[in-house]
Amino acid sequence: MTRVEEILDQVGSLSPLPGTVLRLIHVINDPQSTVDQIVETIKYDQAVTSEMLRIVNSAFFGLTREIQSLHDAMRCLGTVKVLQLVMAVHTNSLLCKPQKGYGMAPGILWEHSVGVAIASSLIGERIGIANRGLLFTAGLLHDVGKVILNEYVAAEFGEIARRVAELKISFLEAEKQVLGFAHDEVGGQIAEKWQLPEPIVLGIRYHHQPNALDVPDTVVDALHLADCLCLLLGIGLGADGLSYRADEAVMERHGLRESDLEMIGAQVLMEVQRVEQLFGEHPSTGESRELCAT
Repeated sequence: MTRVEEILDQVGSLSPLPGTVLRLIHVINDPQSTVDQIVETIKYDQAVTSEMLRIVNSAFFGLTREIQSLHDAMRCLGTVKVLQLVMAVHTNSLLCKPQKGYGMAPGILWEHSVGVAIASSLIGERIGIANRGLLFTAGLLHDVGKVILNEYVAAEFGEIARRVAELKISFLEAEKQVLGFAHDEVGGQIAEKWQLPEPIVLGIRYHHQPNALDVPDTVVDALHLADCLCLLLGIGLGADGLSYRADEAVMERHGLRESDLEMIGAQVLMEVQRVEQLFGEHPSTGESRELCAT
């Protein structure tokens, strides 16, 4: 078995997203979906429902009455906010493991993914993408390929780093030269295996190379800019973080200036802090707990 075949074979060994999440992603992708359909998708998953109610009733939100149902949560916080929290709950365990190959301690990949999810939503709003739930989901999953490639990158990190330094290429380019695949390609394979909606598959596959598409895609563009912005802000920065380059053509395509990204970046930092507080607060005492679920 070649290295490429071995890596692709590992895609099949990755635990699939829970059925609730897969159904929810497809509901989110449908602009005609109703609140009732969303609640129906979530309510039978006891684990996520209880975690959601814990978060909503935490001291952080300071609500004057106890929230006892998902319907109540959506009325108080809004549908988009609840959907974002549900997706963050479900990706917590998948992305919280240490990624030694990328120089990421436990929780760092999840933190970066949450940051990109938030930034994608804000950038999407700025460039006219209506489906913020879809963008948030794509942002959370954009680096899922790193979960598979982690051990291979760790074994070859010295050679990858050498090529980055000596050849003046990006970490992504060196990763592909050494391994035969880069994490964005493997992530696209995973997204296809999970039968995620095409906009999410494309976003994961091309978030580092938006101009590789024959026809520009706004979701891909939003993910690309969000990823670059979060790396610039140091949100979930790994060993590869300083070796990616933003595509100026994407900025020009949407009439964005550096000042626009700076404003969005300030919002992203505040929102990431909010999420960290939400997931790090003990349900009854308000004391800090581990960010990543165990």
